[in-house]
Amino acid sequence: MAALGAFMAGDENSALQHLIAARAEGSRTAGEVAVLLDRTDLLPANAPASTRARALWTAGDLSGAVESLDAAGRGGTPQARRLRSELDILEVGHRLQSPCLGDLDPTPQGEPLRVLHLITNSLPHTQSGYALRTHKILTALASNGIESLALTRTGYPVMVGKPLCEDEDTIDGIRYRRTLPATLGATPEERLDQEVAEALRLVTEFRPHVLHATTDYRNALVAQAVSAATGIPWIFEVRGLMEQTWIASHRSKETRAAAASSEKVRRIVEAEASLAREAGAVVTLSRTMADVLVERGVPAARITLVPNGVDETLLREDLTPAAARERLRSDVPEDALAIGAVSALVDYEGFDVLLRAAAAIIDDDTMPEAVRDRVHVVLVGDGVSGPVLRELGDELGISDRLHMPGRVPAGSARTWVQALDVVVVPRKDLEVTRTVTPQKPAEALALGRPVVVSDLPALRETVQDPQGELIGELAEAGSIASLASSITTLIADAERREELSGRGRAEAAERTWSAMMRLYVRAYRSVALRDAEESISGE
Repeated sequence: MAALGAFMAGDENSALQHLIAARAEGSRTAGEVAVLLDRTDLLPANAPASTRARALWTAGDLSGAVESLDAAGRGGTPQARRLRSELDILEVGHRLQSPCLGDLDPTPQGEPLRVLHLITNSLPHTQSGYALRTHKILTALASNGIESLALTRTGYPVMVGKPLCEDEDTIDGIRYRRTLPATLGATPEERLDQEVAEALRLVTEFRPHVLHATTDYRNALVAQAVSAATGIPWIFEVRGLMEQTWIASHRSKETRAAAASSEKVRRIVEAEASLAREAGAVVTLSRTMADVLVERGVPAARITLVPNGVDETLLREDLTPAAARERLRSDVPEDALAIGAVSALVDYEGFDVLLRAAAAIIDDDTMPEAVRDRVHVVLVGDGVSGPVLRELGDELGISDRLHMPGRVPAGSARTWVQALDVVVVPRKDLEVTRTVTPQKPAEALALGRPVVVSDLPALRETVQDPQGELIGELAEAGSIASLASSITTLIADAERREELSGRGRAEAAERTWSAMMRLYVRAYRSVALRDAEESISGE
């Protein structure tokens, strides 16, 4: 229990020590903590079959997990049924149930477009980048005359601790419907079937012209089934590579390498690629990710690139860092040179590298005292790396220069960005960070803040104009010296900061969500028109 308590408190080092000490006892709790810590090598020899199966599943050996339960005579347990169902839906070519709706009147093609979005989570219950991007897209579509209705996954948001939710939320005029059956399906496939049934009910009410499934493959499976039942064309928006995010979640280089070659990764890649090839059109966020999709067999002509956009209201914000700090009543000194980010605090974001770079700048005797004495680090947000980063700040002797206010209300997030003199995105070099573009640099540019990002393909895209000229600073991913040098270039040169702020804001003005909408409209019309032409030719 001590190991579990330490883990829940965010002290993974203590949790590991307690786990090693408790391993000989072979307790069930010790086995579960070994799985949580990604240290299945410390699994007690007499760990229960359920824990062993969970360890195999966590390591990406999906078939091995199911087989281990079968071998232990537990093939009929709810756990075994859940895992076997997950395996089934990851089979290439697998189809969900798609009951026939009967004859539907054709959806009129001459009226404004209506789109049914199949998504994972949403506002107001989730404030993630995924949910915020979705809402920005739907509100921008509405301003362009396209009506949207969004359906979230089965059981959400009850399953994330919001039991007193409504069946539908309307935010800024956007409707978010929930899939909340009286009895939740016992397996992943049963829950997807429940979502299909709810989506089909919405089809008869909303009469969409297009279905829009957004990452991951489970939403695509639902869109595929609804399309099969109704004939409505569908598109697949690939916002990230699920398998790479999962690989990055592992805690060590060794476990990440093992995860990368696992059955789970192979199955996810094959399943998502197959669904993307079947969709009428594919939308993605970066050229890097588009190249990956082409490598996986998706025709380039069917891929539409829609980068992260920015809210036009950001361009009208004009607070100085000092004024933003005063508005927030933060403890960051008025005359500080504040570097940092508003972000989830997770390992691959690389904020440990940022803290070490900041310590190096503060200790650099070649820097003018008037500069290095004013350096402060601001990290706004929460996540599993929060306690580790605070501990590192103490270790480096910069705790008095480190400000971590935790998670802040969505409405004040932009003010925290404006409280920074330089926004830093020091992501580590992992496959997920090489391919997925974050929203943070785009918003920082729109708010007139110079940015430093790791020199990785997806991040480099965010700080280049259409001619390929840099509008931000690059630093070698994972390099303390390189990051310190890039940050120093900006904090020691107010004119350089001003120049990049102006160029970045001008480029951000070309990347507003309203400007991005024409790309979505083009994708919608292409599949809707293609579907209409195929129907006519079929007649």
